[in-house]
Amino acid sequence: MFSAIYEGILLGLFLAFSIGPAFFALINTGISFGFRSGAALAFGIFFSDLFFVLVTVSLIHYGMADLLTNPRHQAFLGVVGGVVLIIYGAFHFVGNQAKTDAGETVVEIKSPRIRVLLIKGFFLNMFNPFVWIFWIATTTAISSKYEFEIYRIVIFFSSALAMVIGTDLLKTFVAHKIKQMLNQKMLLNVRHVSGGLLMLFGLYLIYKVFFLHG
Repeated sequence: MFSAIYEGILLGLFLAFSIGPAFFALINTGISFGFRSGAALAFGIFFSDLFFVLVTVSLIHYGMADLLTNPRHQAFLGVVGGVVLIIYGAFHFVGNQAKTDAGETVVEIKSPRIRVLLIKGFFLNMFNPFVWIFWIATTTAISSKYEFEIYRIVIFFSSALAMVIGTDLLKTFVAHKIKQMLNQKMLLNVRHVSGGLLMLFGLYLIYKVFFLHG
């Protein structure tokens, strides 16, 4: 049991330090809208990861993992995920800006609804095919190692997901604190950089589907 907890925590730490769309979205949301909004996005991502685990464990158990590894299905996820990331990045790149009377561009802080952020976090993660591939590989390895001893598998993934949500909330909290040290120009630059990176991730997913698998 302790080995399952230890290995789950290690997996969670690996995910915590992985740089990807979810990472930049969390930092951007924490800086732009505060801890509460960032936490909502983090829980959306968490529920998406939980959904992945439940689906992949079930499919592997019943011998249907090819439904997720099918190139056509992955291509569909890649295109949809790319579009989602581009739209989300564009919103952060150009949204919530206003001009002061002096003509200075400032960032308007109008936090989205918590429900909207939960849904954004869920689908931001859901349509990233790299996340699917990661969880399929992890679930296959762990299921084989523990020979489908359900209680050990549950402990492993519970430890991993607990570490993921814990570190994501920490990232959001740190981002919120950083916001207090940024002036309007710096805040605008952060939104431009993180929004631009999200759009680049989206373009890469689409490029991967049409050119690398073309």
